[in-house]
Amino acid sequence: MLRRLVAAGRPVRAFDTDERALAAAAQAGAERAESPADAAREADVVITMLPDPRAVESAGSELLGGLERDALWIEMSSSHPATTRALAAQADEHGAALLDAPVSGGVKGAEAGTLTIMLGGPAALVDRSRPLLETLGSTLVHVGDRPGDGDTAKTLNNMLSATNLAAAAEALAIALREGLDPERLVDCVNGGTGASHAMREKVGGHVLTGRFDSRFTLGQYLKDLRIAHALAAEHRVPAPVNAAAQALWTSHAARGAAGEDHTRIVALLLADAGVALSD
Repeated sequence: MLRRLVAAGRPVRAFDTDERALAAAAQAGAERAESPADAAREADVVITMLPDPRAVESAGSELLGGLERDALWIEMSSSHPATTRALAAQADEHGAALLDAPVSGGVKGAEAGTLTIMLGGPAALVDRSRPLLETLGSTLVHVGDRPGDGDTAKTLNNMLSATNLAAAAEALAIALREGLDPERLVDCVNGGTGASHAMREKVGGHVLTGRFDSRFTLGQYLKDLRIAHALAAEHRVPAPVNAAAQALWTSHAARGAAGEDHTRIVALLLADAGVALSD
């Protein structure tokens, strides 16, 4: 995302707690900042893209110290709606504004500028951010007028994605036991009513090829399943499918796979079933 902003001629000052990420940002043409507050200082627009709500809260509390009056803070992490709303209120107290804008499309979409960006906030902020966000994504959807609405949409997207991937793994395990060719199964399913992004892109593109390189971890998907579960409980919505998927992903995270690429959940489920792609 940073490389696309720099390529579009936008001056970028970047900060990350990971020195390797900060060095990569500088190599891509960004100025190095010393802290979140330093990155935000004198900026008309501030973007945060962080791994979880805890990181958003930590960086956000520091960033507020440098946030300029009338600045636009675009919060693009996959976070909890309540976290985003609290930060939006704090930004408002500083005379700035926060737009909720999580994304879907993975690293591949970020590199190509084809992300789907889910916007939560007033229409005026959406319009203000659109020229910049069109550098990063090809599909901008204004899902709701409140900060946090984008997070809700993103959480539900990832809940469906994680659940679909688990179901695809179960289907693949049964197919292997029955002696079906997995590549032919993927072709068959993707030409039928069972078609899904999980089967096409993740099983077909990562699992069968052995790549496992989506660069989004199993633990990050589990975080979104847990947020979805909390939202369902808050609104008293029965969510047994979410609960089953969460239990499955939790099991593998607890066994040490939280840091693995999330597409490895398929190989882990196949192992639990006692089958392998080479069977």
